[in-house]
Order: sequence, then C-alpha cells, then structure tokens
Amino acid sequence: MIDFNSLLVNRLIIHSIVAKQDGHDAGTVDASNEISEIEHSVLDIVRNRLIDAAGRNSKAFELEIDNFNPDSFFYLSKNLADLNEHEFILRTTEIAELLADSQRRVSIPGGYLLIMDCLDNDTNLPVVIVIKAEPHEALRLSINSGHTQVNVLTKVFLSPSQKLYKIGIIYQKTGDETENINDRYGCFLYDDQFRADTNPAEYFYKDFLGFTVGNNSKIQSQRFYEKTQHFVISNVEDFDTKSSLISALKNEFTINQDDTINPYNFAQKYIPTENGLRDLYIGDICQELPFAIVKDNSLIKTSLTKRKIDFPSKINLSGPEDGFDSRVLIINEQASLDNLDINSPEYTILKIKGKPYSTNE
Repeated sequence: MIDFNSLLVNRLIIHSIVAKQDGHDAGTVDASNEISEIEHSVLDIVRNRLIDAAGRNSKAFELEIDNFNPDSFFYLSKNLADLNEHEFILRTTEIAELLADSQRRVSIPGGYLLIMDCLDNDTNLPVVIVIKAEPHEALRLSINSGHTQVNVLTKVFLSPSQKLYKIGIIYQKTGDETENINDRYGCFLYDDQFRADTNPAEYFYKDFLGFTVGNNSKIQSQRFYEKTQHFVISNVEDFDTKSSLISALKNEFTINQDDTINPYNFAQKYIPTENGLRDLYIGDICQELPFAIVKDNSLIKTSLTKRKIDFPSKINLSGPEDGFDSRVLIINEQASLDNLDINSPEYTILKIKGKPYSTNE
C-alpha cells in the first residue's frame, strides 16, 4: 500500500455532483473549469484523512480492478499525469460524469468530487485519488470586541468528526509491462458506510470505480457469515436447529483450523435436507459466493464473540458467546416449565412476547 506521507500531489480539481432529481435517470455534474490551487494546509488535511482511512481496517479494503473498458474509471484515470491542463480538466469532468451516472437513486446524496493526480515519491510511479465528500453544516465561534458570536458554516466537508466521504485509489505497482492489469496496478477503497451486501455500497466501488470485492478475503468471509446466518434465521423454523446451525457457522471461524471455507461443503455437512432446505441454500447462497473463501474474521469479530437472540418489538438477549448456552435456556417443554422455582436465586424467569428470531408481533 501507499505511504501517504511520501505522496506528491501534482494537480487537484474539484467538481460538484448534484444528486439525482425526480424525473432524471441519474445525478448530474456541475463541472469546474479550473485546477484548484494547492495550499500546504489543505494538503495536510487531505493527507490526514487518507492516513486515517487506510488505518480503519473495517472500512478500508484492497480490492481488484474489474472494469477495463474505454469508459471505465481505470481507463479514464490511468494516464492523467500525461495530460496538459486543458485535457486534464476535460478528462476529470468525464470521471465526474461517470460518478454522477452511477448515482441512480434519489437517496444517494450529492457532494464534491476531489480528483488528484499524484506521484508516489518512494516508487516514482503515478497515483490517482478520488474523494467523494458530502457537505454538512458546522458552527464557528468568534469573539469580536468582547462579544461572542456563533456563525453557521455551510458546505463543510472532510472534517475529522464526519465520515461523509468515500475514497477510491488506483496506483501503479510496477513500471514493468504485465498481461494482468491487477499485477501492474493496485486499488484501494475507503467507505465508512460500506457493507458488503448492500446496494448503496455498490454504486461507488462497483458502478463508478469498477472495482471488485471478489478476491477480498475479509469481505467474502463477512458475506458468507452474514448470508448464511440470515438464511438460517429466515428459513429454519425449529429454534434448536436454528441455534445449532448458527453455532456451527461460528465454529467454522473459531474452532475449525482449515484456512478456507467451502460454502457447498458447509451445506452438505450442516444444512438439513428436509423441505428442500439444502437445495435452497445451495441455489440462493452458494451461487453468490466463491467456491473457496480464505478465512478472515476481521469484519465479524464482534459477531463471533457475542450471541444475540432477537425477539419481535426490538427485544433481544445478548451476551458473550462463551458460556451463553449454560446461562440462557429457552423453555419449550411443559415439564421443564413445571420444574422451575419462581423463588430460586439461581435464575430469573422471563416472559417475552413473540418467538426468537421472529418478526411477527
């Protein structure tokens, strides 16, 4: 990865992205016709945001380039360093239009697109950085002649307390010609709102940047875990079977010492065949995941160490995974209920409306 302290920013331009409006197919661009002046204080702020983003393991990802077409972000950005000022403005406008065209939902906000033509001083190779920054409001305190005044600042962006920005980077790894683009170029994504299985995440990293999460082990591990958990909760009716399957899922990451997970093998080993459940899992889940996934629990550590049982009306029971079964028991037999002592100091009896993992009121 890049050492951002060694990054030289040659040119910076900022285009405005207007959110999609009703009656339009996508967002639009209010393009800048000039390259921005680069002040050291501004570069320090941008550099600090880049360093902070790269250090946030759960929101920063090394991905791979998937779209190499002539209208792709990769193609449009790979030779920015070779363009003169006029060509640079036109090319970055095309990049901004690519982002605007990917914003095809009214819910996706507009903002500013910072495009930077950079050089890695350590490798002497080009780096292209794009930052989509969403504006927000802030307050500024000033004291004039002993009087305190508070002013509203609008269109503030890239402040450290707000994570309203997304970063995409393409950097050249080597000057050698190679057949595989991803051997020659690396790419990086930072998105504070990124979730591997949500459509809002896709418009930036997939539709705009043309990156793929296919070979990122921590994202694919999260996808396997969350898709399988959701499938079990949604399709398995018996609570004991449901709990057993979720425990087996966690054990794949905590007890099983294999380096990889094969979703199909997991289905064959654990998913019941009754009512076509296994075939449904293979068709719905296995088809969407790689054949083999390198285990990386970076994004699911909390889920693996904690157990949570959800009930309707947003009621839930949660606690450490270790020892949860010995501390929490759901009674589903009359004989067990009859044997409980309401005055026992060893446990508490609760009555919770609804069934576990159910959304029915």
